[in-house]
Amino acid sequence: MSEGSRAENSGDFLAELARLGETRTWEPGASVVTQGDVADCMYLIHEGELRAFVAGDGGRVVELNTLHAGELFGELMLSGERRSATVQVTTRARLTRVTRADAERVLAQRPELAFQLIQRMVQRVRTLTRTVGRLASVDVYGRLVGLFDALAVDDKGLRVVPGPLSQQRIAERVGASKAMVNRLLTDLAKGGYIEVSRERIVLLRKLPPKW
Repeated sequence: MSEGSRAENSGDFLAELARLGETRTWEPGASVVTQGDVADCMYLIHEGELRAFVAGDGGRVVELNTLHAGELFGELMLSGERRSATVQVTTRARLTRVTRADAERVLAQRPELAFQLIQRMVQRVRTLTRTVGRLASVDVYGRLVGLFDALAVDDKGLRVVPGPLSQQRIAERVGASKAMVNRLLTDLAKGGYIEVSRERIVLLRKLPPKW
């Protein structure tokens, strides 16, 4: 299947789901689904950004993924299980909620949509596998460098990690304590490698391979 065909089919899939449910706007900080709750619906993202994270023993939080417009979450509700993660709004979001009954009906009527959903779930598993693999095989500093590499953009000749990105949020994304992240950022800033502000982190020069 060509890339154009995939994009067209993906659009049909999302449009079909959007027609099924109720659409509303969510404000930053709101939890759309919560880890451990009964899974009875899925969500389509039209606008905004959300984050998926899990809380472990002692309340430690690890961020699994960042979600954007055109993506889905909560599709594991088709298994009838409880929510495996919390999804929280980070920037104002517009979402369509689709119940399990409505999703199952349209997937039964349109097998090609079921195939597209499977493709999306496979991609989600791949992303989570990479996240877990990175947490298991690389130290905290290496994970921090990987995060900056993934998020950095060019801005007027500078390499910048856009914000706001709090130390707590960074800690959750790299699977470390806030104190450890604070120490690394402070050391890198003192070494002239980064410049940290509330709005962004500027990568002044290539980060060293070890710290």
